[in-house]
Amino acid sequence: MVNESETARAILAVCGAGLAVSARRDLRQGHEFGEGGALAWAVVGADQHRCPPVVRGLFVWERYRGVLAVQFTAGCAAPAVAVLSATGSAVLSCVLLTTLLLGLHRNDYGTDGADQMAALCLLTAAATLVVGGTVGRLFLGFLAAQLLLSYLIAGVAKLVSRTWRDGSCLAQILSTDAYGSPGIAAILRARPLVAALLGWGVMVLEVTFWVTLFLPAQPRWGLLAAGAALHIGIAFTMGLSTFVFAFVGAYPALLFTAAYFSP
Repeated sequence: MVNESETARAILAVCGAGLAVSARRDLRQGHEFGEGGALAWAVVGADQHRCPPVVRGLFVWERYRGVLAVQFTAGCAAPAVAVLSATGSAVLSCVLLTTLLLGLHRNDYGTDGADQMAALCLLTAAATLVVGGTVGRLFLGFLAAQLLLSYLIAGVAKLVSRTWRDGSCLAQILSTDAYGSPGIAAILRARPLVAALLGWGVMVLEVTFWVTLFLPAQPRWGLLAAGAALHIGIAFTMGLSTFVFAFVGAYPALLFTAAYFSP
């Protein structure tokens, strides 16, 4: 069984890589954050933010791209630092948590569950690595519970939807401009049985994922692999790559917590 420090470093390695991907995307789309862009500070900061002026000063694009550059650099370094140094991991997790919280505070338009999960992952990693002990174990347990609750709520929400139950929802989602894969959507429309099986597979996985807490090692790893495959599939079909890092990044906390419940 790995200890809480090793678990937190594994969380940092995965989530840090994801934040590097996210920061690189935002830096490449800098025109959206600059003057006249949809995410310019003059637009998203129209309502006064309750934070010190020195923090608000970081939100204009000329300075905010520096925040993103720090996030990108720290995120790229996270996997190697997580392997090599506990102290460096503690520092890096605090740096990445700070840059992520600045981004979330600057703008909540277009954020999603991956952003919130990444913030919880890094908060857990920072608290575990800086404080450790019982506090660290409690944070890891909280993150595992949050992960399982996220899957369960998503699965139940799908189960009450007629379009998810009849299999038509996947083709509808993949036909949208934001998350579209027209070719795959056409295949699913032509093969409704396949669409229904995929939809039910997602729902069953999400509503039963909590049993990983109590399963023996081999079936537990099978469920974790299925969960990772689901996120990777979503990343390829819908472009939501940050979900892979944010949710799979919480898996080490689940494995750590499951050690207390499984036979």
